[in-house]
Amino acid sequence: MSSPLLFLRICCFEKPAIRSDLRRHCTIGKMKGVVVKTGLLTFALFFTFLSKGYPIGDQTQVGAREVSLGSASVALITPFSVYHNQAALARIKSLSVAIDYRQPFLIEGFAEKALALVIPTSVSNFAISVQQKGILGYNESRFGFAMAKALGKRISAGLQFNYFMIDFPEQGSSLGAFLIEFGVLYQTTNNVTIGLHVFNPARASIESLNLKSNLPVSATIGIALKPSDNLLFVSAIAYCIENPLNIRMGIEYQFSDCFFLRGGLSGKPIRHSVGLGYKWRYFQTDFALVHHETLGYTPSISLILNL
Repeated sequence: MSSPLLFLRICCFEKPAIRSDLRRHCTIGKMKGVVVKTGLLTFALFFTFLSKGYPIGDQTQVGAREVSLGSASVALITPFSVYHNQAALARIKSLSVAIDYRQPFLIEGFAEKALALVIPTSVSNFAISVQQKGILGYNESRFGFAMAKALGKRISAGLQFNYFMIDFPEQGSSLGAFLIEFGVLYQTTNNVTIGLHVFNPARASIESLNLKSNLPVSATIGIALKPSDNLLFVSAIAYCIENPLNIRMGIEYQFSDCFFLRGGLSGKPIRHSVGLGYKWRYFQTDFALVHHETLGYTPSISLILNL
């Protein structure tokens, strides 16, 4: 009897135990294949983000309104200023809660979430922020506490303390580092605002994957110009030690009492963005879609409640 027929006879008729053993080995093989593919995907994404201008600890893509304006948000006054320029928090008059969610490049299982809580007081304004992003096998988290104060009618300053953490769930380990950031906001007139923000000036770093990873060190300066009640122009220039100068710009048009249309551009890497916003009394919701020149589309949505 030929070898294939003999094997078939043994497996199908004579040795049920062998059939069970074969199935068990096939199952184990498939599980190992899934683990290997997951590990390779995580590594590939991790490497791609680093090589394409997404350094560890990057927090510029927070807030749907902000990213739809090309992330030229250093001179904007919103609760999400806790991620872009803490000095702007001093101009917020009411208790505010903001939530942001985005799915980078439409990758299944990969998400970024952010929360901001702004608490105005008679002494200073305070804010608490939490940001988390990651994929299976890798997570980044950042916890921040900010304080901001108006130093007159036109100028304000803000400072934030952060704890940044990288978590490897499969390895059961996590590593963290403390860092600071600060900002200044100057309102020349009611229609022109200039902002400056510095992130991680002490060059804090964190060790991950047996390598010393430097967290971004950056400075951003920008302007917001409002020539009319329904039109806003923003632009900014960001400098990061690890990357070249990044020029950002955006435009916002209020085409009805409650609705806003937005567009933006930034690079390098080149990103095109569009967005839509709705604001009614104390409630605001925004949607944005950003296209990265290499990695594709990222949708995001945010909610703001001013109490």
